[in-house]
Amino acid sequence: MDTNRITAAPGFAGEVTTFYAYDGAGARSRALVHAAWLLSGRNHAKTPVLMIDWDLEGPGLHHYFPRQPSQPERQGVLELFEACRERLQALGRAPGDEVRELADHILDGIAWDDYIERVDDSRPLYLMRAGCFDDSYGERVDRLDWDALFCACPALFRSFAAHLTRRFAHVLVDCRSGRSAATSVCTALLPDKMVGLFTPEPRSLDGLGGVVRRALDYRCSHEDEQRPLLVYPLPSPPDGTVEGRLSWRHGDAGHGRPGYQALLEGLLGECYGLAGVGLDSYLDEVQLLQAGLGEAAVPAPRSAERDRLGPVRSIETLLEWMEPGHFPWRPLAEVRLVQAVEALRERAGDTQAPPLARELARLGQLYLGQQGDELEAARRLEQHVIALEEGLHAMEEGRRAVRG
Repeated sequence: MDTNRITAAPGFAGEVTTFYAYDGAGARSRALVHAAWLLSGRNHAKTPVLMIDWDLEGPGLHHYFPRQPSQPERQGVLELFEACRERLQALGRAPGDEVRELADHILDGIAWDDYIERVDDSRPLYLMRAGCFDDSYGERVDRLDWDALFCACPALFRSFAAHLTRRFAHVLVDCRSGRSAATSVCTALLPDKMVGLFTPEPRSLDGLGGVVRRALDYRCSHEDEQRPLLVYPLPSPPDGTVEGRLSWRHGDAGHGRPGYQALLEGLLGECYGLAGVGLDSYLDEVQLLQAGLGEAAVPAPRSAERDRLGPVRSIETLLEWMEPGHFPWRPLAEVRLVQAVEALRERAGDTQAPPLARELARLGQLYLGQQGDELEAARRLEQHVIALEEGLHAMEEGRRAVRG
């Protein structure tokens, strides 16, 4: 396996997704590894994915991908931004209208291959470790001032993300827990999307809500940062008891104790300026049992893939919303319908596609354009799409048989 070169050619229009948890760092990191493994297997393993361990105080991703004894210690996030700090100090800060040019100049001089390694030879999966864990590591982490880096060059972190998304389809950031300047970099400055894990601990959801509000408020109040941030809450119950999960989700109206679903709907409605946000479909499908998360670097054995709440199925379902960029309040029936229509549109663009495929794509587009709440109609149309696709496939197979 070649661990010394980035084999992904520049030219991607990738995205940055931050995985955050106010507590529960282990579940957060394992969820990120599962997502990275699944995403890097997309498109016949031609989708390059980079994982970044930004939890410098408690790094953990390197445990899933241990280096060989013959391999030298790899530099990581810490050393990369130490190099940026030194270059900024040598160059001085540019005037305001040259801040982006300064950031690009700093990062263009980075030897990216020194900080990124390939960690799986079966798929394009890459890792940027937290850093070199030598005797000075802890002291160097304490000396790295994220606020000072931002003040010296406000565009540095946006430019950092842009450099990586030109090389990788997905950049997944493992953000440290709690609240700190480093947390703000990972949640407010870097990402296009954020996956927020939370546990039944009251402080967990409260802490996640504070970080989400701060990130979205920052995006709305700073002219240079007015870009969307999609948030995907990810409940992580510690055990699999049905009663415990339902009680935590729906609360106890008799005792005035709200469940996390009502709290999340209020949070997202407030942040996005929407009324009547509903997460029933999303939360029916997306839950990540901590007991199901193993220590392996790749998803669990195939027996676990059939478990509806197992880590593989849970992350796969989360990716149905997250990868294409659907809001979590969009019902799963419509999410899958949109994907089916998009697939048909691609097929209809082929001049050899049967006219029925083009008409079906047009029908789907007309339905989606109505923006209605006819979920039952969506389900019926989805079944119709599947049946017609199967019919088209059978017709094509029959034609091939005749030609043969």
